Amino acid sequence: MTPPALCTCLPGATLWLNGALRHPVAEELADRLRDGHHRRVEVLDPAASAVPGESRRAAAERVGLVAEILARHGILAVVTAPDGAAADLDRVRSRHRRADAVFLETAPAGPDAATPTVDVLLALLAEHGLVPVG
Repeated sequence: MTPPALCTCLPGATLWLNGALRHPVAEELADRLRDGHHRRVEVLDPAASAVPGESRRAAAERVGLVAEILARHGILAVVTAPDGAAADLDRVRSRHRRADAVFLETAPAGPDAATPTVDVLLALLAEHGLVPVG
């Protein structure tokens, strides 16, 4: 049996995910989006694709550019942001705004705050029309 095609019929977006458990949550979210919602999704990890000598800000901008391009093409880009990267996002946010690309960010209240659960993230995406409701 042929699996259903992955959807690019809904808008793409960037979900910038902060928090202690961001990697496993991002992977579980991506699996659920692919399997349950047939969405095209990519998980981007700035730390895993670091360029030697590159500043944290430059890494955030580079990954933000890739995420924005994916979002413009109907793909959900889930970025697992390194700790402290939130301060480096002004250019990434601006670039998404100029491109009319959706940019969502989870921002835990403090260093000990937990990463939102996959269900909370799915509800956030549904609220913005990025996954079908129901």
